[in-house]
Amino acid sequence: KGSAAARKAGAEGASEDDNLEEQLTQAICIFRYLKGTDVFQKFYSKGLARRLVYEQSVSTHGEETMISKLKEVSGVEFITRLARMFNDMIVSKDMSDEFKSKSGVYGEVPFDFDMKVLNLVSWPYSPPDVKLEVPPVLSNVCEQYKRYLDDKHPGRKLSWLWNIARAEIKLFLPNATGPAAKNGYIFQLTTYQLVILLLFSAESGPGTGYGTPAGPTLTYAQLLAATGLGEDIVLGELEIFCKARVLNSSMGLGSDAVSTSATYSLNVDFKSKHLRVNLANMKKSEQKREIKDTMRAVDEDRMFTIQAAIVRIMKSRKQLSHRQLIEETINQIKPFQAQVSNIKKTIDQLIDKEYLERDANSRDLYNYLA
Repeated sequence: KGSAAARKAGAEGASEDDNLEEQLTQAICIFRYLKGTDVFQKFYSKGLARRLVYEQSVSTHGEETMISKLKEVSGVEFITRLARMFNDMIVSKDMSDEFKSKSGVYGEVPFDFDMKVLNLVSWPYSPPDVKLEVPPVLSNVCEQYKRYLDDKHPGRKLSWLWNIARAEIKLFLPNATGPAAKNGYIFQLTTYQLVILLLFSAESGPGTGYGTPAGPTLTYAQLLAATGLGEDIVLGELEIFCKARVLNSSMGLGSDAVSTSATYSLNVDFKSKHLRVNLANMKKSEQKREIKDTMRAVDEDRMFTIQAAIVRIMKSRKQLSHRQLIEETINQIKPFQAQVSNIKKTIDQLIDKEYLERDANSRDLYNYLA
């Protein structure tokens, strides 16, 4: 009986793998017809990064299979960064396990702490341009990990990506009922949301009313100064908190109550059907901004690619007519269809940078300047 169940489970697993393989093969068939594979690469790398960092991949084998298929179609260079991202995950897990095993050396960690160390050259992320005021309970552990990393890899620079980090915090509310009264609510938060919410559960701080059953009340200005975050970020996070009724605003209920002139307090009467409350999902405005930023990055990369192709061609040929240079540039660039207008613009830029010059006897000729 047990053997029959095992055979059935094995057959179902094999069937799922076959279905996944078929779906990936179909996706690659569509990929072969794409004219702008560089756009696909940018968006795919962002999606893969999110799945790896937040551990949301349905199948690691499926991810690796897809990258292998992309390599077959587009070559090693196309998937180099994607492969390095996988390697960073493996190394990060080993380092995280080692750090936890050395708590006697670097100090005790009072909460579950999972660190992922990313080589920024391979990832579609960059450190935020905000100076976050990290709460001591978190900054102490970060300092411990930094000491560990300095010992293991002296000279490496560590930058904290607070903008993509996530946290879970258990909150016990005085007026909670049912299972929440005993077990509390678990809030899944961005780091920025965590820093804001901790101000309302602290024993002291910039607000008023600490030590009362309702907790402290903070003004917008106090939240801004205490977190170190920008105005847009604080207002955006307050909107999420107020819309979810986690925080109360002196201006009323819901996201419309968010204002720079309002005061905010913890909603001790918060109720939810779920003990786990996820507030860290990306907002629609952030999704639109990410798409816009990704397309801007694609356009910048394309201009660099065109520039490199023209320099490479002219270094080899020394002199070419305008028409020949346009044609050879288009033929040499494979990931996308280079537009003639962009090629002309790049030629003018290279003339300004003194990589090229127009021939003195013919304005239709370009000479390469060594």
